[in-house]
Amino acid sequence: MISMIQIDLKKIDWSFKNDTITISEKDTRFGTEYLVISPKGNGKVFKFSHSTGPEFDKNTKWIYTSEDNIQLAVCNDANMVKHAAKEYLSAKLRR
Repeated sequence: MISMIQIDLKKIDWSFKNDTITISEKDTRFGTEYLVISPKGNGKVFKFSHSTGPEFDKNTKWIYTSEDNIQLAVCNDANMVKHAAKEYLSAKLRR
C-alpha cells in the first residue's frame, strides 16, 4: 500500500541543488512507497532506497527515489527516536 503525502510548503525543504525533498517523520506515516502530491495536484511515486544510518539515530534519513531520480528524505525526529529506542529496549528486556 502506498502512503500518500500532501505537500505542505510550510513543512518541507526542497533543495534544487540536489533534487531532494526533505520532510520530518512527524509529518507522515512510515511506508515503503510514497505518493507525493504537489499543491498543483501533480503526483510522483517514491520507492524506498536506503537509510543513511541506524534506526535509532536522530540524524538518520530514510531515502526514497522516484523514477526520474528525485529524492524524498524522511528525517528521524529526535524526540520520536528517543521514545522508540526506549520502548524497543523495554520490549527486549521483558522477554
